[in-house]
This record gives sequence, C-alpha cells and structure tokens, in this order.
Amino acid sequence: MRQRLRAGNTTDYDFTNKVTSSCSNKFDIRSVGTHEAGHIFGLKDIAGAHENRTMHENSNRCSTQARTLGKGDVLGLRSI
Repeated sequence: MRQRLRAGNTTDYDFTNKVTSSCSNKFDIRSVGTHEAGHIFGLKDIAGAHENRTMHENSNRCSTQARTLGKGDVLGLRSI
C-alpha cells in the first residue's frame, strides 16, 4: 500500500496507521482517507480557523482528529 500511495504523491509524505506519542512528522492515513472521501462525496476544502476539521485544506501531522466527521461535515453532506 505504501508504494501505491507514493506513486501519486509527488511530495513523498510519510503515513502511519498508528499515531502514537512518538509519531514524528507522519500523516494519519485514516484521517487523510476520510478527508479524501469527503471530496469523493462532493465536499470541498475549507480554510481559516477550522484547522481541526476533517475538510480543512491542510492536514495536521500526527493527528487523528480528521478520522471522523464533524457537525459541519455532516451538514455539508446533507446539503448535497
């Protein structure tokens, strides 16, 4: 799976499925997957002060916060 991710990943990010206290600069693959699934269903990136939201334009390294949908994400999906 790691090799397939890198094929389309020109920046060569590192991913992990297990975010621990020793996580060093890796992106949580489940958070990224949830974010990208949001795009598949029609959600767009959001900017500004919503950096902990699933659909924020920038993902936080070593964070699992985007694994689940927040209220704004659910409302966005319902409006589509």
